Amino acid sequence: MWRYANPVAIHWTGDVTRLLPGLLPSGKGVLFAYPQFREPDAAGLLSGPLDGVPVFSGIENNPTPGQVQQAIDFAFPLRPQWILAIGGGSVLDTAKLVRLALACDCRRIDELLELTPREPRPPGPLLLAIPTTHGTGAELTMWTTVWDKGGGRKLSLSHPGNYPDIAIYSPAMTYGLPLPVSFAATLDALAHALEALWNRNANPVSDELASAAVQLISENLERLADPVPHEVRASLLQASMFAGLAFSNTKTAAAHSISYPLTLRLGVPHGIACAMSLAELWRINAPQMPRKAERLRRLLGGEDFADALKRLLRFAAARMPFTLAAYGARPDDLAKLVRESFTKGRMDNNLVDLSPADVRAVLEAAF
Repeated sequence: MWRYANPVAIHWTGDVTRLLPGLLPSGKGVLFAYPQFREPDAAGLLSGPLDGVPVFSGIENNPTPGQVQQAIDFAFPLRPQWILAIGGGSVLDTAKLVRLALACDCRRIDELLELTPREPRPPGPLLLAIPTTHGTGAELTMWTTVWDKGGGRKLSLSHPGNYPDIAIYSPAMTYGLPLPVSFAATLDALAHALEALWNRNANPVSDELASAAVQLISENLERLADPVPHEVRASLLQASMFAGLAFSNTKTAAAHSISYPLTLRLGVPHGIACAMSLAELWRINAPQMPRKAERLRRLLGGEDFADALKRLLRFAAARMPFTLAAYGARPDDLAKLVRESFTKGRMDNNLVDLSPADVRAVLEAAF
């Protein structure tokens, strides 16, 4: 028995400014955007359908509870009928939490993070999400992430009220993405797709979506070089969408679980932190899913996926720091990183049960 469901309406467009007026309801709205959104080359939206709309753009990568609280405080006096979020995962996650806070009339982030997923989805402002990276998948999921950097914790909230109502994909919104961010985002999407495949919650629909994402990334990641062809951006954005639809039902697994302390303790960018373990985790999980491995081999024109994955990771590693040592890790950090790698609700989704010794071996390979 299996089930697949995702309530987000998807729009694909080459012109956001023409699409938005038909999607935005009447009444007051608020925009959450990345910090550089006000620059002239951002999107031209502020002089079009968003003219005069209040903008909150103080969202940093890996937002802290305090930063999310500022966003909540910004939105509550406005009482918007709709929220538009334009940005990467940090922006989209923040907007999702703000919408849920307004819907639940919950003004404090600490109280909001205590909501249980069993509570019904409350009514609230319409939430529209436009990703500006080809990796996050946050526009298609019901969970959010907040980073308690002082306490060394990653805080998550899974709730049906976190699903955006509408996801808008426009390749043009990714054209200006810097190459380092492009690599990190694409590797994050690759991790989403692979973890959906080697997942205890996988189903035939998620498998098809995840396999399509892996194929698109395999065909396009090595074409990420300035200037990035527009068709590469479109293919990678589609891959991110497929991967998001896949892991929205399976959740992530060991690669993401292992990544969290790497980001918190060492500052490794999220997508890179997830990708560091992929080759080793494929080695561990692939024997338990031979049909999926064979399917990927066929999709890649007969190339064994283990070889393809190593090639893709070598390509990325030649263009950015891609080892734990490069981010300042020392051998005596491994024990603590191993202990903090077992995130409930993530590690236990992995197809193969991993022991602390297994995780240590994965981290040693990435050292």
